[in-house]
Amino acid sequence: MTAADMLALVVRGPKEHAVERVPRPVPGPGEALVAITHVAMCGTDLRLLRGTLHDAEYPVIPGHEWAGRVVSAPTRPELVGRAVVADNILPCRECPQCAAGRFNLCTACDELGFTRPGAFAELVTIPAQQLEPLPEQLSGAAACLLEPLGVALHACERGPDVRGRLVGVIGGGTIGLLVAQLAAAAGAQRVSVVDPVAARRALATELGLDARTALSEWDDEQPEVVFDSTGVADVFPDGLRATRPGGAYVLVGYSGEEAVRFEPSTVMLRELTVYGVLSGQGQLRRALEVATSGAVRLEPLVSAPLPLGRYRTVLEDTGEAAPLRRFFEMGSGTEALEIDADATVQEGGHS
Repeated sequence: MTAADMLALVVRGPKEHAVERVPRPVPGPGEALVAITHVAMCGTDLRLLRGTLHDAEYPVIPGHEWAGRVVSAPTRPELVGRAVVADNILPCRECPQCAAGRFNLCTACDELGFTRPGAFAELVTIPAQQLEPLPEQLSGAAACLLEPLGVALHACERGPDVRGRLVGVIGGGTIGLLVAQLAAAAGAQRVSVVDPVAARRALATELGLDARTALSEWDDEQPEVVFDSTGVADVFPDGLRATRPGGAYVLVGYSGEEAVRFEPSTVMLRELTVYGVLSGQGQLRRALEVATSGAVRLEPLVSAPLPLGRYRTVLEDTGEAAPLRRFFEMGSGTEALEIDADATVQEGGHS
């Protein structure tokens, strides 16, 4: 590998991916060059690898939950050498949704890890204005959770006020547990997390939350506000029926193109309000404030980081022993990355 190359996980199509040597990115006007130190792989990244992500664009370097260190930033020289995180969504700021301040719904947005090369690489370029310094009290791995924390904040802002109300969260994954912690911090009377996996229920309990195995355990006291973070389409009909009449159902999990049959009359007869949540909406600074205030705990949601070459471990994670997310330690961006004997390293480039 030459000084002009770097290692990156390149996804060239459904189920077609490998760690490759690719050209180092060259920052454009107003852009910073950032050495990735940590990156996490979420369910959306897995869909990208498996070919089940709606409207995916290939080839692409994935990775939108990350932390890094600034190598160069001509327009923000004070950040050079600093640990940073970033808002990954680059809106056009011209469409009707941008005019309304709903940048996550921009019809022509650019986003790291999807429409432009993401953080599963030694280096990434991004407009310097998107960067935020990382407080010392947050580790690089925990900083990867600021992006999903932004999603959780947006979900709580989309839904109704939870103060003094019973709140249910379906799915004890990363976003579900972040939403649950936010609801508890906002003054919910009780926050109950439903997940069939014992380890996730134990983690919810560790975080001070009520934990249940099945939705039927809500029957005696149905929650008024329910957050569905599962990303499983079949949960939707049962989740609606588990919501108290007159309540709200906030759909946070992404289920791709999965279809499900349900009776619209369930919503009508129970006078339910259903909210959709897409990504975050510029909540990065707020996420930093919440994370450093202690209102949510990120470290219990972090698993031991792996080297990039072991990314295929994520595809093998099944069953109750699987961590909520896999985290990867990329190093300083200049040192060689460990590559497992199983991993394929190819010569190539990306568009």
